[in-house]
Parts: sequence; structure tokens; C-alpha cells
Amino acid sequence: MIINYLITNVNAKREDVITPDMQVGVAHNVSITNIEKDEKFKILKFTFKFDAVFSGSESKELGKIVIEGVVVYTGGEIEKIYDQWAEDKKMETPVAEEIFQASLNIGILEAMSIAKQMQLPSLLPLPKVSATSNPQEESKDDEHRHEKKSNKPK
Repeated sequence: MIINYLITNVNAKREDVITPDMQVGVAHNVSITNIEKDEKFKILKFTFKFDAVFSGSESKELGKIVIEGVVVYTGGEIEKIYDQWAEDKKMETPVAEEIFQASLNIGILEAMSIAKQMQLPSLLPLPKVSATSNPQEESKDDEHRHEKKSNKPK
């Protein structure tokens, strides 16, 4: 179970050549770089590195955000997890999924704020609002409303 996290390093850069009409792609990655064991508190500290690279046409790098940090984990099998990592730099799947997901979430949330401050595109697509209505969708909504009403006991 993850009990805490700490961001230890942030590095970001942006090129001046980005224009509002430019198509910019974003690729991000997260990796676990080290695991430390704390015998006193019975925890593992997973060091992670998250990076987001913003690129334009011809794969030219237009910006980059790198976030490093630590995810603190506790659980019943910390000895086994640590020993497996020390032996072959691998983790069991359920623990690996939990740590990678947490590291990715932390990285994306922090990078979104940094990208906004640096006027870089969003790492994730934001929802779009449409002012036009679609008559087919409205009729489906009406059917669902009717179905819900008809399922109520009399």
C-alpha cells in the first residue's frame, strides 16, 4: 500500500519557436530507478523518474519536463520485493502496477501544472464542450429517462 510520496527534482525547458498554430505531440514515460528499504519503519522507497517530451514536426524537441521523486510503500512482503529488485531489478506484477500507476499519476498531475505555466500543450486531452445539440442523442436520453421511470415499483 502506498502511504506517501515526495517530489525531489523538477526540470523543465521550452523552446521559443512554438507558435499557436503549431501541431505539438507529447510523449511521456515513467520508470523506477531504485528501491531502498527502511528496516526501522518497514517501508520501501521507490525512486521514480517521469518525463514528458513535447515535439513538433520532424520530431524536433520543443520542450521537456522531467520530474523525479519517491513513492513510499508498505506491505506484508517488502523483504521479498526488495530482494527480487536487488537480484534482477524486477518487481512482482501487482506491486509493480501499483507503484508505476502512482508514479505516473504524480508525474502527470505535476507536469500538467508546469506545462500550463510554461505555455506548453496539455499532456492529456481536455474535454470539449459542444454548443450544438444532436437530435439522435436527445431521443436516446428521452428513452433512458422513460426506461428509468417504468422500472419503478407502483
